[in-house]
Amino acid sequence: MSATDELIAQCLDAVKAERAAVAAKEAVERAVRDRRLVEELPREAGIRTLYRAPDLTVLHVVIPQRPMAAPDPVPHNHLMWACIGLLHGGEDNAFFRRTGDTIEPSGGRVLAEGDVLAMGSDTIHAVKNPSSERLSSALHVYGGDLIGTARSMWCEPGLREEPYDFASVVGG
Repeated sequence: MSATDELIAQCLDAVKAERAAVAAKEAVERAVRDRRLVEELPREAGIRTLYRAPDLTVLHVVIPQRPMAAPDPVPHNHLMWACIGLLHGGEDNAFFRRTGDTIEPSGGRVLAEGDVLAMGSDTIHAVKNPSSERLSSALHVYGGDLIGTARSMWCEPGLREEPYDFASVVGG
């Protein structure tokens, strides 16, 4: 069985657990330490769907080096728990909270290789590769069908809420 298949099997077990998000985080923590998985997954920029079902989405997200004049990433939500595990490089997560009709910054966390971040279903964040020299590669595991879920993003000017548009978020 490949390391990717093992990760998916562990995540499928996790979503059946009483504390699914905790169990998924533990699976991702094991995965980021599995050198077979790190070597198995490609390092070309893009988002690859490793598994998708109504109760689970597993993605491999590779963010290219960040150009010096790159626009700020687009804040968005998931409407389900999520877990991110860094395989290569770093990932800068900015968090936001709702205030009236908009959102405002509420902290952040920079992840390095081997770090794992769990997020609740109400999390709003924006993610970018903080490096101008190195790509970022991460596992993103979600407690539902991320791709098929209608969700939101917040756009300038004024960080107004709009329906999520994949091309805007990936391009940002």
